[in-house]
Amino acid sequence: MHSIFSARTRIALGLASLLSSALLLAIVLRVIPDRREAVLQGRANLCEAVAVNSSALVSRADLRRLEAILTSIVARNDDLLSAAVRRYDGVLCIVVGDHMAHWNEVPEERSIESHIQVGLFAGDNKWGRIEFSFTPISASGLWGVITSPWMRMVVFICAISLLMFYFYLGKMLQHLDPSQAVPGRVRTALDTLAEGLLVLDRKGRVVLANESFATGVGLEPHDLVGRDAAKLGWINVDGSPASRPYPWEQAIQHESAQLGVMMGLNSANDQRQIFKVNCNPVMGSEGQYRGVLTSFDDVTQLEETKIELAESKEAAETANQAKSEFLARMSHEIRTPMNAILGFTDLMRRGIDVSKHERMEYLTTIHTSGQHLLNLINDILDLSKVEAGKLELESKEFSPVHIVAEVVDIMQARAEEKAIALTYESDGLVPATIASDPTRLRQVITNLVGNAIKFTDEGSVKVSTRIITSDGVPQLAIDISDTGIGLTQDAQQKIFDPFEQADNSVTRKFGGTGLGLSISKRFCEAMGGDLSVVSEYGKGSVFTAKIETGCLEGVETIDATGYAIHHAQPSEELQELTLPPSRILVADDSDANRKLMKLVLSRAGAIADMAENGQIAIDMAE
Repeated sequence: MHSIFSARTRIALGLASLLSSALLLAIVLRVIPDRREAVLQGRANLCEAVAVNSSALVSRADLRRLEAILTSIVARNDDLLSAAVRRYDGVLCIVVGDHMAHWNEVPEERSIESHIQVGLFAGDNKWGRIEFSFTPISASGLWGVITSPWMRMVVFICAISLLMFYFYLGKMLQHLDPSQAVPGRVRTALDTLAEGLLVLDRKGRVVLANESFATGVGLEPHDLVGRDAAKLGWINVDGSPASRPYPWEQAIQHESAQLGVMMGLNSANDQRQIFKVNCNPVMGSEGQYRGVLTSFDDVTQLEETKIELAESKEAAETANQAKSEFLARMSHEIRTPMNAILGFTDLMRRGIDVSKHERMEYLTTIHTSGQHLLNLINDILDLSKVEAGKLELESKEFSPVHIVAEVVDIMQARAEEKAIALTYESDGLVPATIASDPTRLRQVITNLVGNAIKFTDEGSVKVSTRIITSDGVPQLAIDISDTGIGLTQDAQQKIFDPFEQADNSVTRKFGGTGLGLSISKRFCEAMGGDLSVVSEYGKGSVFTAKIETGCLEGVETIDATGYAIHHAQPSEELQELTLPPSRILVADDSDANRKLMKLVLSRAGAIADMAENGQIAIDMAE
């Protein structure tokens, strides 16, 4: 007895049922996120965060501020109906919203999805609790199940897929009964398709082949008729011979569609082709399956590029992860000095500093934090200039020994804070002057010495200079050795890459953005040298910066061991700014910048006129 449903309807129902079952299984296995659980977790996190802050306010007996915070939270959260603070003896101290109408006592101080209570502590003593009343996440009982988001999704997708499968199969199966002769207009239409098509009988013999498939195997369509499709030389995607049963055989055997099967075939020009094979059984007029319609979608190019795409994806994910970690570190590095600057500035604005000594301490902290923040910004700008190929270097004669000694002298205070020795010596004679960029060299040495001190908890940091020759070109080599934590082999391979540090534990313990070594290496390369490292994990590291010195003919050489900074002239950046009597026009749209420039120029002996923009400056100049 035949089924009351047509083959098309049964296949459509089956596919829709499979899709719905897969969705239900995904929901059960939590492949699809559980909205209710996410909402509960969000509510719990909110209540815990508010409770922690509230305990601090309760400890200070600041209930007015606590009430203001709760009022703001209830007003901003549509799901939060009311909130209240109840002392340990049961007395309500704070009530926000219609708490009496929404709150029902929860036994044993437990919480449910709509009623959450969290304990409050004043110091180590339990003070009371904070109560939150939320709207229910979903309706209760059977109606809650019917109206749940996942049930609506399953019903919707099942209904839509049933209609789509029904009409799709109707189009594919009509006029394709292998027991009947294929009309010429149908054959012509099939030959125009880009994908290969085979109509096979129950024994797997070709009844009809379109032009696209025949061209792929190097035969004419009529030559394929009557051939066993299993003997066309099928292979697996990896190139090994394919094994039976083939998907069209399974489609006939199980009387069900076989979709998305990957198979390979050696084409006429001995090149492997990869197909995505879809097989649909075809029912005859008497209601029995008489054959199968098989389509071959050529995905050779897709398979060939899959490995490249996977590699590109992995590289992109790695780069994205590195930059995400950099942004996290950078936000922390920027936030720390900004908090200090704003905090101590606010204290001074309020007049909380009680003595000149205390005020100087605040100003020193603000200055140090501002300098640190400026260094971070300079690092980012330097890296962007290097990567954009816009790094500009100057070349002038200067004393490299003085630069190194100056950095060592400045870093002495930081080394003394950690009770480690910082010394400078010369490995042989070095030139008294070289031609290069003193600013960039100072930046490189400062960065390397600063890193050495940061990663050394005991022992010493030693800076030494020497002259070497590379391909007949003289170079100044500066070695910075330390007895710090050292580097693993893997870490040595990546520390010079932007945004990279040895590992996450280094970031958590020592901070930093992972830009310093990358920038220093680019600077050394731009100055004709290189930056390298030799290290042993747990025993220390030696970083070697090399730069070209320029021609050394006739240049005096000196022994820099024991060289002190006072042997050289004071650097220009340390000299006090003095100007001859003059009048200077300053144009800047920032009021703070204009005030600062006027103060500096006035104290340097000049008369400063201020303009808010370029047009005003032009008018004043005229």
